[in-house]
Amino acid sequence: MQACRCDIRGPRRGVSQAPHDSLDAASPDLFPGALPTALLRPTVRRRQRQGASRMRFSLRPMLAGLAFVLVGCTALSAPAWADKRVALVIGNSAYRNTVPLPNPRNDATDVAKALKAVGFTVVEGYDLDKRGMDDAFRRFANEAEGADAALFYYGGHGFQFQGSNYLMPVDAKLTGVGDVNYEMARVDDILNDLQRANGVRIVMLDACRDNPLAQQLLSKASPTRSIGISRGLARIQQTAGSVIAYSTQPGAVAADGGGRNSPFAAAFLGEVGKPGVEIGALFRRVAANVYKATNERQLPEVTFSLLGDFYFAGGSSAPTPVPPVLPTPAPQTPAPAPLDAAAQAAVEGCDKMAASPQDMDRPSGVPGVEFNRIQPRLAVEACRAALAAAPEDRRVQFQLARALDVAGSDAEARELLTKAAAAGSVSAMSDLALMLETGEGGPMDLPHAVSLFDQAAAAGNISAMRNIAIEFENGTGRPRDAVQAAQWYRKAADTGDPQAMGFLAVLYLQGTGVPKNAGEARQWIDKLVETEHTQTMLRVGYVLLGQTGAVKDFATARKLFQRAAELGDGDGNVMLGNMAANGIGGPRDFGRATDFFERAAAIGNLNAKASLIPFLMAGAGGIKRDPGKAADYGLEALRGGSPVARGLLIDKASTSLTPQLRKAVEQRLAKAGLLNRAPDGSYGADTLAALQAFVLAK
Repeated sequence: MQACRCDIRGPRRGVSQAPHDSLDAASPDLFPGALPTALLRPTVRRRQRQGASRMRFSLRPMLAGLAFVLVGCTALSAPAWADKRVALVIGNSAYRNTVPLPNPRNDATDVAKALKAVGFTVVEGYDLDKRGMDDAFRRFANEAEGADAALFYYGGHGFQFQGSNYLMPVDAKLTGVGDVNYEMARVDDILNDLQRANGVRIVMLDACRDNPLAQQLLSKASPTRSIGISRGLARIQQTAGSVIAYSTQPGAVAADGGGRNSPFAAAFLGEVGKPGVEIGALFRRVAANVYKATNERQLPEVTFSLLGDFYFAGGSSAPTPVPPVLPTPAPQTPAPAPLDAAAQAAVEGCDKMAASPQDMDRPSGVPGVEFNRIQPRLAVEACRAALAAAPEDRRVQFQLARALDVAGSDAEARELLTKAAAAGSVSAMSDLALMLETGEGGPMDLPHAVSLFDQAAAAGNISAMRNIAIEFENGTGRPRDAVQAAQWYRKAADTGDPQAMGFLAVLYLQGTGVPKNAGEARQWIDKLVETEHTQTMLRVGYVLLGQTGAVKDFATARKLFQRAAELGDGDGNVMLGNMAANGIGGPRDFGRATDFFERAAAIGNLNAKASLIPFLMAGAGGIKRDPGKAADYGLEALRGGSPVARGLLIDKASTSLTPQLRKAVEQRLAKAGLLNRAPDGSYGADTLAALQAFVLAK
């Protein structure tokens, strides 16, 4: 893992003294630093459907990681398929000198059991005194050495003191502030232990209970002198490759549950064992479930600094190697009986809405629709009518499954794919294999998935070839083998597949599975530019900016972004704007940056609208100062899932927003009924909770 250290903040002067066209002279509050990028989901589905991208690189993190207001550190997470997983789980309930807590011991017991079930080796500690906590930390530090995934879970009392977080052993006795460093366990110590892991590092703190002992210290303090003790926990400084989950907003107080578990632990236990759920999606579900279970009184917060994916279950642990399956020809079925005119019209309607460009059954003259461009409501309606007219037509079965997949009806989609694959649809075999691999719409079945991919690839299905490459690359269902991965990417690329071209180019740049060869990589990039697959262009362009440790080539990156922009992809202009604003591959030019951002915003690109916020705050780059418009852009982009907007409005709000913009955001939240006080720009925990509710209510 590498971090790119860079600071684009200009001289530390206030906005009021800044020249109208200068962000260099703008307030440092406009520049929040690094965004915890792995909180952000891909803009398209990760799994590879016919014509959809199963991504080795995620577009949304790269947009956030390079967004000019957010440039700081870009880090790669460990692979999602961790081999060595370790955890330290502590639950302190039986406090001797303050209020006991009913849930933490139960929570820790249940969390430890759940983590063991998904492959973690767990160091457990219950009702630990200070010596016991120190000993548990030492044991965990030894276990975490070189781990692919390391997790720390704590349930019990905790509070913040002078900006640092402390966890309370059961024997802690605080008579004055001088006792804090001796009686309490420091979260910073466990964070240092987590750094021994090579891969993803996860911290879960259910430690924000109301603590009378901390309140006693506050009451003893001089009213004229702050001692720095606060309710709840402070926000932890993020490090590369980490995930930090708080049971409630930093500074707020969490609740114990009325049953066996706390709301946070109960929500996590309900999600952790579900296969194929990426960690970002998992914690979003946890947050939503806690918010609902507590009648909107408690909202967890999770911050990330990952670019890759991590799965607790269903794809994250090293699988048992599956013996190779000999490819078999696709089963042949008799040609369907001719359709009458009405039935033929219905089938053609389905073809128009949901045919796959890669489907071998697609009739000539039918162009097909890429997966991420399917309109689910219209496509489902058209293809249901077609299936009623031609119930045994495997192409119609497959196309309705595609539409249902986009619509989120996974179980029905899987059932239809099973029928179509049995009838000989090669495309259905490939898509069904993905659902079997991930456990989507039903139970996981890796051996069956591998067999179907092999059959589909043997029949010439490009998506299956690419997915076989990904399985070898990640060790999913097959032994991890970089050479085999490169060979399968080459097979798909040789057919003219743009995604495989891009992935293969990256392998040549990195020397992974093939000799490092920048010239060979650029040949594949030149072929990629001749296609219209903009998402792959953006991903490869991002790699060429040097953000993943590969060779830097700013000119070629700009060429890829320009080509994507020419083809109508707004993110191409966003990336060009990021380059101009950061001075990447040329002098910094804010006017040129705003031009690129405005072009993308004009076609509805939300990352572009969010990227314009600092310019609208400062009145820079040729744009008039307009906090109201900045707030509108920010909230629109936040609700639409823009990582740039989240970084500005939530993750780094205290340092990225002017007082005028903070007040403008609060005014809009109050108008929506989400903020129950007069907007004053204070931007406290209630504002952040309102923003989270704003996102959840979309």
